[in-house]
Amino acid sequence: MKNITKFCKAGAIALLGFLFACDNQSNKSSSNGIEENASNGESFAWPAYNPTIHYNFKEEYPDFPLPTKNLDDQCSGEAWRIDDGWWTFIAGKNANPLVTESAVRPLLKRLNEDFGYIRDVMGWPPDKRGMEGYRSAVYLFGSGLCTDDAPNDALGGWQSATQSPDGQVWANILISYYPTYCFDPACTWKDKEFQKGGVIHEGIHAILSSLPGCRDAAWFHEGANTWLQGTMELERSGTTNYDNVELGWLSMGSVLAPFIPIECYCGWLQDGSFGGPAAQGEHKTDDSGQKLTNTRYLVGGVQYSAVFATFLGEILGKGSVPWIWQNCPKHVLEGIAEHIGEAQIRRLICEYRARLALADLGRYEQAVLKMYRQYMGKEIGSEGERNVEIVEIWKATPYAKTSIDNEGLLVPENRTTPGWSGANIIPIHANGKSISVDFKPLSPNMSCQLCYRTEKGETVYGGITKGGKCALKIDPAKTPANGVVFAVVCNTDYVYEGDKTRTTHHDYRLKLGEGAVRTADIHKNWWDWKTKTEDSSAL
Repeated sequence: MKNITKFCKAGAIALLGFLFACDNQSNKSSSNGIEENASNGESFAWPAYNPTIHYNFKEEYPDFPLPTKNLDDQCSGEAWRIDDGWWTFIAGKNANPLVTESAVRPLLKRLNEDFGYIRDVMGWPPDKRGMEGYRSAVYLFGSGLCTDDAPNDALGGWQSATQSPDGQVWANILISYYPTYCFDPACTWKDKEFQKGGVIHEGIHAILSSLPGCRDAAWFHEGANTWLQGTMELERSGTTNYDNVELGWLSMGSVLAPFIPIECYCGWLQDGSFGGPAAQGEHKTDDSGQKLTNTRYLVGGVQYSAVFATFLGEILGKGSVPWIWQNCPKHVLEGIAEHIGEAQIRRLICEYRARLALADLGRYEQAVLKMYRQYMGKEIGSEGERNVEIVEIWKATPYAKTSIDNEGLLVPENRTTPGWSGANIIPIHANGKSISVDFKPLSPNMSCQLCYRTEKGETVYGGITKGGKCALKIDPAKTPANGVVFAVVCNTDYVYEGDKTRTTHHDYRLKLGEGAVRTADIHKNWWDWKTKTEDSSAL
């Protein structure tokens, strides 16, 4: 995506807002216990993770004093600057005339307020400059500074960095005149609030880039960024009612395209593969060396989704996200696995997918339902002017399309089978005191689980199986809403090993068993347990 597009999208989503003692036998016991539930049909409650995934920055980072000096990074071209509290704004002699003190003063005020809350109330540290006793910095893009050679009417906004004479790298905000002028009271631009939020987004990037984690996880630099900004806004508002909270439009892929992997930057690609954790596969080149876009509209921005970070914050606790930034130096899932073990990281992937299938995300239940409501049926096609290919339109639904082969097995549509850590959700009409399916994995590390919501919104989860019978007893007092039970099929691979990982789709078959009448129409709103939904479709 173009840089200015990235900046605007970032500003838009800024609205958002068991582990046993971990020896091998304990992990094995946990995994087998859940698998036994799957075969005998007993429901279960998700166990807590032990050891816990929790970190408090205050335990390791001190209370930083208000800085009184600016870093001498010997960045040439400075014509003027304005200092205010924790921040300094630097411009060159070619500054756009719209950038005046009338814009800069409110910009610095907003930075001091927002990052003051993130630092003093939420407990996150400042960026490296603030940690080392210097003011955090905003550089004016296109003004003649050492940061760039762009003209003063160029657009954009990024987290950038400069280097001091001793070779140290210091993160900063680098923004053009456009978002800067949005802080001027005289500005009447319709997108000014989005642009202001985008500046905060880039300031959060400066913090995250100053921490030791996620060096190979660009997707989490974006998703955890939007989570932190959204959480800051919600907490500061004092609200206890999350019914009107939204996850942001680029969270759509996480909710309605569950086959997309968790650690994915730029989503489901035109060539059928998935973007890697650091945007691997996002572009290709033609025979003449021209760059071609390989993304699909809307799901191409899935890296900005706050859904996985929200899952961590709600289910594992807010300290789980800071823990990742301190303890996962490369990839996120692999880093978590080193702490909680293989069995539990695979179970975490299953829990994430099953909870999303039921919109069971704590205070963010309504936010997930809004994603379903707003984007169900959205047409997903190629994105960009120079595409790798023009793909067949996919009509967005969280449910996997299936057909029946000669042996009576359900065969998932190949193009939307799960990527690594991805999932398929198959809605099934159930009838009777129990429901079962026979699960036949055709790829390694696959799992199946049955779950549903009742008409009252109660959640019922069955056990997880790696193959064979997957059953769930149905309590007469807790029958499925609209008579539909979901089969959640996951791939639980959590180690990223390059193109082999991101280009692989994982296959399986399902055989409907006792109480499983037929599959349900994948374009009906089965996620809406409060509404009576009719289904006249046949296999």
